[in-house]
Amino acid sequence: MSVLPAWSMTALPLRLATSELSPLLALAAAVWLLVASRLLAMRASQARLATRLLVVVMAVALWPLAGALFAARRADAELDALGVGPLLFGATLASLPTEPTVQHRFVHYRASDGSPLTMQIFDRDDEGSESRPIVIVIYGGAWRGGSPDQGARISDALARRGYLVAAIDYRHAPRFQFPIELEDVRRSIALVRDSAAAWRGDTSRIALLGRSAGGHLAELAAFVPGGSRVRGVVAIYAPWDLAEGYHDVPSPDPIGVRQVIRDFIGGTPEERPQQYRAASPASYVRTGLPPVLLLYAGRDHLVKPEFNREAARALRSADVGVAAIELPWSEHGFDVVPGGLGERLAWAVTERFLGAVLGNGS
Repeated sequence: MSVLPAWSMTALPLRLATSELSPLLALAAAVWLLVASRLLAMRASQARLATRLLVVVMAVALWPLAGALFAARRADAELDALGVGPLLFGATLASLPTEPTVQHRFVHYRASDGSPLTMQIFDRDDEGSESRPIVIVIYGGAWRGGSPDQGARISDALARRGYLVAAIDYRHAPRFQFPIELEDVRRSIALVRDSAAAWRGDTSRIALLGRSAGGHLAELAAFVPGGSRVRGVVAIYAPWDLAEGYHDVPSPDPIGVRQVIRDFIGGTPEERPQQYRAASPASYVRTGLPPVLLLYAGRDHLVKPEFNREAARALRSADVGVAAIELPWSEHGFDVVPGGLGERLAWAVTERFLGAVLGNGS
């Protein structure tokens, strides 16, 4: 499964698990061979066959690990070019921090039409009075689903490193179409700013972090003229040019990209060209944008990796600080597999990037 594409949304979790947890699978295969050879009293010919099969299985299972090591070296170069400084090699495969305790609390608020929204706050359990940098997290879900607890392990880890994390909410397509989602994100960011003093947050140090559709909304919130003033954006496998995404779909296409985009925009690029331009971060690239960290999967079958490579080129051509890090072995959702290679690398890179742009040394 780790070398096969996700041909359906049902297969996607299995594809993610087998690639992101591949070192554990390789270890399990080795243990199985040792135990089986003892219990089954294999003849020499059977043992040789089993050993060959094990070599094949381990080679397939371990190639994501090789990809992670390559991506870590690439991340070093990207971060160094951005002036962030290289990663510590061991940090790229280190587990997320588990101490100190993090408090979770929920803030209920309303959209402009009165629709209920819920924000989840991740806050380190301490009595300090010093204001903390703020990371506003925007979940993904093809603009039509999701919740603020998505990626909670990384939100917890950020809180443990001294950030105030606010995971915000927005209304969903197809009932609510663009620009409603962006309006909700802006309203949520304004609420965080207004509440920051009470929450011990520093409004001069805010960054946005979004996954998939949430990464797209984070880029729009930061890029659209007159939008939210932030110090940095982390966009994880985010759509870039929606018209291009509509016409250049992945193969296989497990989610049905064209239907997803039609639900979000309300039509095709030919029917609503202005809406597609307005909804594409690619339309707003210019000098003066905040630094951007792009994390994306090299084998993504929901948001093609070519689109994030294009985003990196466009941002660099406008002299925008950007670090673009591709995880060559991985699929959409790599950062939310607990303990997986993608989660570990995404955490290491994100922590280093946010620490630099927000001035947090915790």
